[in-house]
Amino acid sequence: MKYIAVQREAVEELIANRLTQSADYEPGRILADVLKGRSRDISKASPRLEISDTSPRGGLIVYRPGAESRTFIVFDLDESTIFSPNRDDGDVVLYFQRTMRFAVKYWEQRVMNSGENVYPQYQRAIIFPHPISQKTNFRISIDLNPDDQRLGKRGKTERYILVYRAGTSDGDGPKEKPSWTAFRKFLEDLRSVNLLAARPKVADSAENIDAFQNVSLPVPQGRMDIHQGFDVWTGALTDPQRRFVEGAFESPIRIEGPAGTGKTLCLAMKSIFQMRKAETEDAELSAIFVTHSEATRRSIEVVLESMGAARFLNSDTPRRALKVETLQGLSAGILRQDLAATEFVDPDAYDAKQMQILYVDEALSKAEAEINSYERFFSPAFSEFYRTSDRWEFVQMLQHEIAVVIKGRASEDFESYKRIPTIPQGIPLIRDADRAFVWNVYKNYREQLVDGGQFDTDDVVLSALSQLTTPIWRRRRPREGYDQIFIDETHLFNMNELSVFHHLTKDPVVNRIAFAVDRSQAIGDRGWVSDIDVTGIVHDGSGDDKKVNVREVFRCSPDIVNLAFAVTSSGASLFTNFENPLAISNSGLSFEEERNCAPPVYIFYNDDKSLVYGCLARAEAIAKETKGSRGDIVIIAFDDELFKSLCDLVIGENKPLEILKERGDVEIVNRARQSGRFVLTMPDYVGGLEFDAAILVGVDKGRVPASGERTNGDSRSFLNYVAHNRLYVAITRARYRVEILGVRSHGPSPILLSAMANGALTEISEG
Repeated sequence: MKYIAVQREAVEELIANRLTQSADYEPGRILADVLKGRSRDISKASPRLEISDTSPRGGLIVYRPGAESRTFIVFDLDESTIFSPNRDDGDVVLYFQRTMRFAVKYWEQRVMNSGENVYPQYQRAIIFPHPISQKTNFRISIDLNPDDQRLGKRGKTERYILVYRAGTSDGDGPKEKPSWTAFRKFLEDLRSVNLLAARPKVADSAENIDAFQNVSLPVPQGRMDIHQGFDVWTGALTDPQRRFVEGAFESPIRIEGPAGTGKTLCLAMKSIFQMRKAETEDAELSAIFVTHSEATRRSIEVVLESMGAARFLNSDTPRRALKVETLQGLSAGILRQDLAATEFVDPDAYDAKQMQILYVDEALSKAEAEINSYERFFSPAFSEFYRTSDRWEFVQMLQHEIAVVIKGRASEDFESYKRIPTIPQGIPLIRDADRAFVWNVYKNYREQLVDGGQFDTDDVVLSALSQLTTPIWRRRRPREGYDQIFIDETHLFNMNELSVFHHLTKDPVVNRIAFAVDRSQAIGDRGWVSDIDVTGIVHDGSGDDKKVNVREVFRCSPDIVNLAFAVTSSGASLFTNFENPLAISNSGLSFEEERNCAPPVYIFYNDDKSLVYGCLARAEAIAKETKGSRGDIVIIAFDDELFKSLCDLVIGENKPLEILKERGDVEIVNRARQSGRFVLTMPDYVGGLEFDAAILVGVDKGRVPASGERTNGDSRSFLNYVAHNRLYVAITRARYRVEILGVRSHGPSPILLSAMANGALTEISEG
């Protein structure tokens, strides 16, 4: 086999599929077999692709049926030996993927990584595929315009890329003239390949799910070029799309639907609609459209300009301005530092995360060389997990552990990291030796960044987040913040990144944030689903359900649902896990049940002692007013000391309290109902249960979210995130009534300020 040629659409297909990124996955191994000449069936690696096996002395042409592109990357197998049979499968896939990614960047004229060098004067490029820390001299040489004189006569220059050398030798460097024998054979064979012979099947659309302020879009039957004027598109919108674009924007809005439903279009149109509305009313409006990658940012700018938004994007009138930015670029701006493109792992956030995985894989390999120092001290659970897990899956989990736990929660401090409990879907870290090994992987990963003078996405975002919690930003926020925020592809951001957005609004209690989500993708940050996912909260724990039916669970009064919505709307969990039950909340209550309902209230007490006795008095009053059982009222303490004080009352003063110390312990609840005792618990244990009323104790500033000595080493952004979700869980346990208690001198929790401002929570004073 002389060559392998890959069509541009096939390139994009293969680099987008995570299962073809490593030979540790079966599709990756199949891809390696194809590249090394052991197989001719690419469909098992990527079902949308096909291979044209041209001739015994020819090569393979990989293409996506129906794609019209004549842009290819060609590997000269005779000259380069890049996919030789004796080469390791992992290296083969690595070289292929790195070359594919370079090709896409070159075609799209994007910024290259430090290991990707382009020499325009020679029309050559050199790629160093291995991570920086390996310090290997292996390189891949590329001709960016092969056989240019011959193809120039046919008007086909710069359509093809040729890989002509791979190894530790650079030959004559960029000046080297490669052989074009295999390339010309490819051009000859290409004439006989019918790329339009078949078209890929389009999957059916996902089921539509309608909810208030949560717009689901069906797949449109026709297709229009997105680069149309705003008024042209307005006449072509479906009813759900129109409701989203032209609807009120006084609270967070999520638009969801499968691929191709026009989520980005609607998000762009809503931003323009709001700007035009402000222009008509001669009102001030500062808005930002945040994208995940640099390529998407450029694309969105073009779309907005084609819709007539150029006057807002390049506004000379600061009273009305719309900015389009990546989160990385936005964070760099917040830091008020000019970070060069070479200082990022990759300027493109998506590519940066893929590169991080490669860095983590290399860091793991280096740590494994020293594993004898740790292995005999591993816990059995971690040892079994390490030995039996798929390596690519394990590397991805390590990336999450480094990004969200070590950096986001522990602020890169080992002592803090040792105190942080593991998550159910995470790596089972039981002993200190388990964590020490993961920490060693993190140190190796960090050394790679330091050696390369680079910062990863989490470094930049967390640094920016620290700036957004300072008194300086609080002073500047009303002037430099944004009235409205639009976020595309929210499912691609992790929890560190999502924690930034709520700090960017001008008003801390008003969150006008519109964001797009693809429900068919894995929504939310890896590993956190069972801890804070709203669907996880209502799940029965069996693990068998593919879809959670919230209709049977959210039997809360409309007032309680409104309060829960206000809480989720002010926290990062809004983006990943929010399920708005407002549209169905009333159907769960009969007329008789509604008579027991009352609006949620926040009650102030003078000190902790009066707070402890006050919560018992309020529980007695609610039981009397609703004429219900004490066992149907739960007291949820948000502070360890308050919980201990209430437990002491059970022993010392024989107060009617049944203590719940395990999550979802129905037996304790049933015993409380039978004995006529209130249920006392903490937010971590109340999930999956339901009560007539819930009294939340100690939800005040300094305790929710925790600060000072209560932080236990966790970072501020993580504590804020956890506080939102614990509060949401506690509130949604109640059917009829919610009362939140705090100490007057502390002031209310900042999480509740939005609910108070919106009238979802009424403040009263007692004691």
